[in-house]
Amino acid sequence: MDLGIAGKTALVTGGTHGIGRAIAEELGRNGCNVVVVARGQAGIDETVAAIRDAGGAAGGVSADLTDLDSYPRMVAETAALFAAPDIAIFSPVGPPSGRFDAMTDADFQTTFDNVVRAFAHFARAVTPAMKERKWGRIVTVGSGHGRLPGRRATLGFDYVLANTLRPSALGLSRSLADELAEFGITVNTVPPGFIDTGAQYEAFFRECAKAVNQTYEQFMAGLIDRIPMKRFGNPDEVASLCAYLCSARASYITGQYMLVDGGRMEIYY
Repeated sequence: MDLGIAGKTALVTGGTHGIGRAIAEELGRNGCNVVVVARGQAGIDETVAAIRDAGGAAGGVSADLTDLDSYPRMVAETAALFAAPDIAIFSPVGPPSGRFDAMTDADFQTTFDNVVRAFAHFARAVTPAMKERKWGRIVTVGSGHGRLPGRRATLGFDYVLANTLRPSALGLSRSLADELAEFGITVNTVPPGFIDTGAQYEAFFRECAKAVNQTYEQFMAGLIDRIPMKRFGNPDEVASLCAYLCSARASYITGQYMLVDGGRMEIYY
């Protein structure tokens, strides 16, 4: 299927690992000029090389997503490499898991800054050129906790920061979708369920298992049992939906919240 985005410039934050990298590579395969944003230069270089080796065009920008001043700079560097972004993928720095009593005011503020304010700064940076062109695509890699709170009974661990502040990010996304629609700009959120992103994901769940006095194998079996498809997803399954939402064919889809979770979220909350 021709997505109609060949030659478009795509800015992908968190683009060197897991879901972000899969999205960057998928957009590259569809003819986009991809700019990969991450902190580590080694990961940027590796991802850019992979996109180029597959026949795509790519460049990289080193930036810290927790630094709110970095967003105008990453857009300016993207424009210097190719053009101002037509497509913008936002993968926020997610909050840690934990119970309410373990969290301080600083933890709530940091999560608000990383998940909500950072998205606002990202949107301010990418939308002016999109408005001028009367065309743009913004996709946030969100969280199932944006709509319904994750509960220990269904997750096996606590996630009070996500439960509190992910809904704020979703509210901002839907508000932007309303305001930007007249400019031909769509804004959508793709919340992944449990996606196998490798060693980092495994390390997280090993800590969760320890916190509830289970072996890693016991904990993972319990999680998988709650997924109707009885498996974790893979990053490409998220990337394919993101690429479609960035396409010319998805021009009438905006303000949406599209789960990629094997059926789990709708059933177990």
